[in-house]
Amino acid sequence: MQRPKKVAIIGGGPSGLVAAKTLLQNHPAGTFQPVIFEKRHDIGGLWPTEPPAAENGSSSYRPTRGLQVDPLMRTNLSRFSVAFSDLAWDAVFEPRDVSMFPQAWQVGRYLKRYSEKYLSPDVFKLGQRVVRAVRCAEARPSERWTVHWVSDESTGQDKDSQEESSETFDFLLAASGYFSSPHTPDIPGLDNFDHKAIHSSALNNEGDMRKFLDAAGTEGGKLVIIGGSISGAEAASALSLHLSSLEHSLHSSRNAPHFEVYHVCSRPFWTVPIYIPHTSSSAAAQTPSTFLPVDLVFYDLARRPPGPVEYGYGPIGQEQATRLNDYFFSLFGEEHRRVGSVDVHSNDRKDHRKPPSWVAIQDDYAEYVRAGTINPVTGRVCAVKPFSSDKASIEVNLPNGETKTLDNVAAIVTATGFTPFTSISYLPEDVLTTLEYSPSDSFLSLVLDGKGTSHADIPDLGFVGFYRGPYWGAMEMQAKSLAEIWSRGKPDDPIEIPSHEVETRSQERQTIRSLRCADPRLQRGQFPMGDYVGLMETFSRELGICRTPLSTPEGEPGPVIPARYTAITNSACREGREKGLGDEDVRIVLESLENTLSPSPDLPNMAAAAAVFRALHGTWRFSRTNSTGEKKASGTVTFHPRYVSTPGYEKEFLCEEVSETGVVTRRSVYRLKDTFLNPCSPHIQVWPEDDNSRHSHGLNATLAQRAEEEKQVPDELVVHATCTIGDSQSDLRKRYCYRFHFDGVSISSWKCTVDTESTGRVDASADREVESTIYSRDSIVPVSE
Repeated sequence: MQRPKKVAIIGGGPSGLVAAKTLLQNHPAGTFQPVIFEKRHDIGGLWPTEPPAAENGSSSYRPTRGLQVDPLMRTNLSRFSVAFSDLAWDAVFEPRDVSMFPQAWQVGRYLKRYSEKYLSPDVFKLGQRVVRAVRCAEARPSERWTVHWVSDESTGQDKDSQEESSETFDFLLAASGYFSSPHTPDIPGLDNFDHKAIHSSALNNEGDMRKFLDAAGTEGGKLVIIGGSISGAEAASALSLHLSSLEHSLHSSRNAPHFEVYHVCSRPFWTVPIYIPHTSSSAAAQTPSTFLPVDLVFYDLARRPPGPVEYGYGPIGQEQATRLNDYFFSLFGEEHRRVGSVDVHSNDRKDHRKPPSWVAIQDDYAEYVRAGTINPVTGRVCAVKPFSSDKASIEVNLPNGETKTLDNVAAIVTATGFTPFTSISYLPEDVLTTLEYSPSDSFLSLVLDGKGTSHADIPDLGFVGFYRGPYWGAMEMQAKSLAEIWSRGKPDDPIEIPSHEVETRSQERQTIRSLRCADPRLQRGQFPMGDYVGLMETFSRELGICRTPLSTPEGEPGPVIPARYTAITNSACREGREKGLGDEDVRIVLESLENTLSPSPDLPNMAAAAAVFRALHGTWRFSRTNSTGEKKASGTVTFHPRYVSTPGYEKEFLCEEVSETGVVTRRSVYRLKDTFLNPCSPHIQVWPEDDNSRHSHGLNATLAQRAEEEKQVPDELVVHATCTIGDSQSDLRKRYCYRFHFDGVSISSWKCTVDTESTGRVDASADREVESTIYSRDSIVPVSE
């Protein structure tokens, strides 16, 4: 009986777990013997496995295992994408206990369950930090790699006196993550202001916000976020929510310092809500449309041309960048382009080539911009200088060559991402040289082939998830690809790559070099391996994995998710599927996906409700009339975001109605329910202000419909929402009817009709009143009566 091939896996996060599972479960027993080295004492990597503890009635969290995300942070992709192919979320939590966008601690719990299901405890070396790995090319395969490690430093043992252990392996697999260390840019003068500057990774929750503002001082000023990627948009939105809550919470202080949020981003970008509209290309005009999770729309195979989908990578051309912007324009609508994109339409550049736009999936950023809470500035920070005794000024080089100065800066957030360098510090110098390691390029620190999995000159070294922006489906495919290659031949046979594949890999590395050398401003996209759909489809063909078709009404191909890539025709990879591992999980996920893509028109639609709630943010003009058409009131109504004051809800607005004379005439509280807790209940709930015992009404949102012929905005969608208070036995019945007109992801205008009927008198018709209120933004023509 031949010995198993030993594989050292560095890292116990998602990529390490799926790599070990694939080696063990997708191949005959005894083929591989993986060992996972994880410096922490638990699995999960960046994902915590426990919710935060409550202190003094509010959640409190501090990472105890190094760099981790806030447990309450929600994923920005749906649970269909943040998952592996053979474990359903419903197998980890009750369906009502996890939403479409899980919280970080739930992701950690998912990984823990995945580990328990597929991996035995003896696979792990927890609390063991790899300090170096040595490769001996002349040694026999079983001794090709020697891994040296020490016990985790948190044990209290002196670092210099720690005893080092070692073991030999056939293969080394780097799954140590790409986001290893917070990156702070080298900006002249920033060090002199470091007592009021933090990295965005330290700004997670309400407690962090309070400390940050305390450090900013009591005189107010500008809060400047530097960095235009996802973390920059998140930090700007989080600070804006905190400031709005300070002003509009139950116990707000009118004497609080006045702060302004400025967001400096170096390139054009779009902010994208988590739910966006999707209409089948073959649907009739009056067929209901759906709001879907952003990933199910972006990664829809129907967006690709007919024929096999090919993986695209390398420098981005102007035509490709323009095509992406045009797609976003058509999808999000003109109004969102105005407030939800930054510098995408600037025409004052000296040359007309525009950088590829980046994307930040963030639900509230655009509406904060509309409200004037976030002030975006496109440019690159070139200096931080003293402004007063405790304030700074920031100089920004604008795209047109001019310089803009931001004065009275009270504090700074550097949302400038992370570097991967420390996560591969254990690799030997000669190996890094072969991999063309660049210690200054966090975008492409290595030149790899095999779609980011390896290098043809070092076939016994593999990588899973080691690139900027890895998706779970791609990690799983990378693991399957490496496992298939490493399973070839007997344990002591050398790994041989076919000559045609050697040439293909050489060409791939050359394209990667071209991307590395390309103009970072004009030819680099946000992610070096950003073609997720092409990556999944190309891997599946190479591995002999058939994509599972969906039962959709129009017969369209549907979105790419990991659970669709499990049917294996390649005999070398079929072992795990023949065991039936994960079959029931796959069935559950695909059934849930089909229900999400084609929701029941008879149930309240959570996605539509979430899209409506998000788009209400900000100020509207209103006009209210009675049954006879007589005008009763007019003025403005403003939805102020604030922290949720009642458990069980996702978001909350304080809604203030102000008359033309400036008098506040109504105050109410709108809350968005955690939509998976009870899918049949109204998702948007309304209360009179500060009276949670007296519920007003809830909104049951329906699927979107295309507007009628007299629509005022091209391709406008309409969402209806209704609610009836009281029944036939009540003395008073109220029926609320809402009609929200959408231009892409923005509400252009909406109407609320309240039909009040008194049923306790003989002449009921005389006691019926219909009140209609029309709401519109100042910049948009309102819906007609």
